Amino acid sequence: MLSNAAFNALLKTLEEPPQNVKFIFATTEIKKIPATIISRCQKFDLQRVDFKTLSNHLKNICQNENISYENDSISHICKASEGSVRDALSLLDQAASLCRDEIKEKIVLNMLGLSGYEKNIELFQLCLSNQCNEALKVYDDILQNGVQPLQIISNLLEICHLASKINVTKSYTNINETMEKKISQISTNGLPKLVRLWQILIKSFEELKYAPNEEQAGSMAIIKLCYGSSLPDPSKFLEKKSEQTNTQSENEKTKVSEISNSQEKLNKDDIINNKIEESENEQTEISESSHSQNKVINEVIINSEENLENFKNPETFEDLLNLLLKNREALLHAQLINNVHLISFEKQNIKLRLKFKSDTEILKNLSYALEKITKNKWNVIHSEEDGEKTIVEKQKIKLNEQKEKVKTNPHFAELFKHFPEAEITSIEDKKST
Repeated sequence: MLSNAAFNALLKTLEEPPQNVKFIFATTEIKKIPATIISRCQKFDLQRVDFKTLSNHLKNICQNENISYENDSISHICKASEGSVRDALSLLDQAASLCRDEIKEKIVLNMLGLSGYEKNIELFQLCLSNQCNEALKVYDDILQNGVQPLQIISNLLEICHLASKINVTKSYTNINETMEKKISQISTNGLPKLVRLWQILIKSFEELKYAPNEEQAGSMAIIKLCYGSSLPDPSKFLEKKSEQTNTQSENEKTKVSEISNSQEKLNKDDIINNKIEESENEQTEISESSHSQNKVINEVIINSEENLENFKNPETFEDLLNLLLKNREALLHAQLINNVHLISFEKQNIKLRLKFKSDTEILKNLSYALEKITKNKWNVIHSEEDGEKTIVEKQKIKLNEQKEKVKTNPHFAELFKHFPEAEITSIEDKKST
């Protein structure tokens, strides 16, 4: 608690102390000590006493003082002292006084405010299994025993920490025998879920400090725990997504190989057709059987040409749009007719202006789709030139022109006189059969 001025006044004495005087300073805030003092002292960092050593020390004292005890009661005292021998001795003295030299676990739990700690473990297990209704009932029971909501969340944090530590280290330090089995069972839920619940609890602990109603905030924390425990593991979700992606890529490879095989087959059919035509020119007479054979082959060639239409390069922008629809690219087709202004269309070179600059992905998707369909490289360029109107805008202009033409028709003009608020919504050409 000394100020800097007090330390400066003491500094001269520390530099030249009397031979019969030794100064011993004890502090928990070493950073507040001036460097001029630390440089003139020997520094010893006192560590916390480990659980086993402290427990053996308290048991030895009880034997020397003829105090009977339960093992779990000594464990609770050591745990509450947090490695401090002084605090452990104070708690042991208090417990011996309350129990009249017969220390019982139940009385120690009441003394430390940990009565019904197993209820907290039960509450955590219910949250892990997403039994929200039962978890809220247990939470209310713990509140009825006089435990504050902040203490309940703190206990759940401790349980989550112990379970996570057991999952990683496989050790059971600072856990009494009755709790060991239950905490071990909780640790089997896996580290990802436990870490996720820890994050929910630590945030809820801070929220409870500033909440207008701690009990309500505590119950909401329990609900969040139940909901969080039912969420899927992110790593498993990513693995599943990766498997789906790999499956899709394999399917695409299979489709490409099928298309290439069909092309090879069509090329072979063309060669066969040419040979047949040559033989027809050389032959003078053709039998009925050869006529029928040629007819079948011609049908195959016609079908092959129809299939090859998808792989021909479109000559106009309208052909391109039709080609996309034939190959089930409806989304890309809709984006092009609504958001794209055509500037120029040449052989495998397209120049477009986007209606919205943020839709640059349309150009990449169009280039990729055309290359996949036609097996040729397409150069799709974005430009700021005005270009033509979009397909949808052209359709609207055409529809308006048709509407004006319809309105000039004397029959419809008479109709609009009687119904001035009537509107023409669409015009369809129905051919007579």
